Amino acid sequence: MDHRKKTRRRAQEPTRAAALSLLALALASGCWFGDDGDSDTLGDPTEATSEVTTGATTATTTGEATTATTTAPETSAGTTEPAAPCASPESCPELLCRAARCEAGACAYDPLPEGTIVDDVVGDCRRTQCDGDGGGEVIADDDPPEDTPGDCKKAACEAGEIVYVAADDDLPDDGMECTVDSCAAGEPTFTNKPKGTFCGPMGAHYCHDDGICRRCKQLDDPCDDPGPEPHESQELAYDLGKIGDADSAGGFLCGTVAGGVDVDWYVYEGDDTIFGAVDPTRVVDGKGQARLCVYAECLEGGTSVSCGDLEAATAPQGQKGCCGYGEVRPKLECGGFDDAAMIWIRVDQPQPECVPYDLDYHF
Repeated sequence: MDHRKKTRRRAQEPTRAAALSLLALALASGCWFGDDGDSDTLGDPTEATSEVTTGATTATTTGEATTATTTAPETSAGTTEPAAPCASPESCPELLCRAARCEAGACAYDPLPEGTIVDDVVGDCRRTQCDGDGGGEVIADDDPPEDTPGDCKKAACEAGEIVYVAADDDLPDDGMECTVDSCAAGEPTFTNKPKGTFCGPMGAHYCHDDGICRRCKQLDDPCDDPGPEPHESQELAYDLGKIGDADSAGGFLCGTVAGGVDVDWYVYEGDDTIFGAVDPTRVVDGKGQARLCVYAECLEGGTSVSCGDLEAATAPQGQKGCCGYGEVRPKLECGGFDDAAMIWIRVDQPQPECVPYDLDYHF
């Protein structure tokens, strides 16, 4: 080897080592050498890079070329999840004011046009409108909720809020025949009809002061007796006629017992029909104060009456029966071919006060 070449190579080695040392120092101190401006871009300033992100998609522009890349959403912990795989735009997660598309097997998004309405909840007086940049804003809308029938109010929208205004033509209904239903300044109002107003089936009943429709008239004086008189003894019992043993047969009546010495008697003939079942039942409504007794005598054969938990009793003419408050249902058995019988009903009030009552009966 030429001695001069060896000498020149030895002279270059310290110079190369020095250059490498300077480069390492520059890297360690974070210095990059470029132009004198504030740009951190290496190379020609005309090739500076800008980023536009729409949803999970970042558009990177370099010079005149644009490359769309898909970025994954960031989690609450600050980490980035992989972009959702895209089989079709419909398979991508929905983002407000952005339209999904597939790019390289991943979900990418484009902003919806300005003015597009999204996330429009019916009846909340608001709507969300897209701004064209992938964002949206909530604006007021004239979209009130449906009205509730019969509450005397009408729903409306005011500056994006739901408000209710009085609607006195939106009448309520309390289901009570003896009340007048109306609205007063947006509030339901129920006024009782005058007592004695006809109500019920075929107008055969009467309204009371409490707004209830009852079969018997409301008495101005509780000692007034609307029932037939006189019928204070078994001999003078009011005759209700002949009644079959179908539960739909029978009827009701109204009366008053003055208490102490006043009693009301009724009598009817119970007919045992071929397909009927005899269960002579009486129900008296006297506010728990009127007592009811039922006595029976079979038209054929002997008479057997069982009272169960009721009080056994005997009528003045000797018929067996049962007494109680409310419902009285004696068990009747006759020794003949059928259970046809005469039935007596007695209503009394042991205490010295007047008690109006209404009485249901069937055989």
